[in-house]
Amino acid sequence: MKKLLVIAAILMFSSPVSYAADDVYWACSNLVTDYAYHRDNFNAREFSELFTEDASLTVVNQTWVGRADIEQRIEGLKTGSTIRHEMSTIRIIPIDADHATGVSYVTIYSAPAGETSVKGFSLMGEYHDEFVRTSEGWKFSKRVLVSKYSLQP
Repeated sequence: MKKLLVIAAILMFSSPVSYAADDVYWACSNLVTDYAYHRDNFNAREFSELFTEDASLTVVNQTWVGRADIEQRIEGLKTGSTIRHEMSTIRIIPIDADHATGVSYVTIYSAPAGETSVKGFSLMGEYHDEFVRTSEGWKFSKRVLVSKYSLQP
């Protein structure tokens, strides 16, 4: 029994990493991918619920503030067109137990209603995020899309 306790103590104290940072990383990374999924499928309610009640969303040069405005933005985009957000390079940095920041790269493709082909990407950029842990789980408190490349002049 004594040997078992010693082995258990060694194993318990030899684990060098806290898994709290991993939990923050996965929770916030899931928000990033859920954002893309719900945005691409025009799921306005689910999309808006990824944000805090007073969050802000800035897409290039337009800003929406509050969950209701963010939901209305997606409702207003239901035109039959298609869009796809290809997310990559997701970097999450925990600040403390309830806050984190992040940067993720995105390539956005879009096509008009009825079209099934694209001539290239619409935009390549970065999302700069601020996350907060709420009673509902991790949410975006601020999300800003910064355009890096575009097919438009």
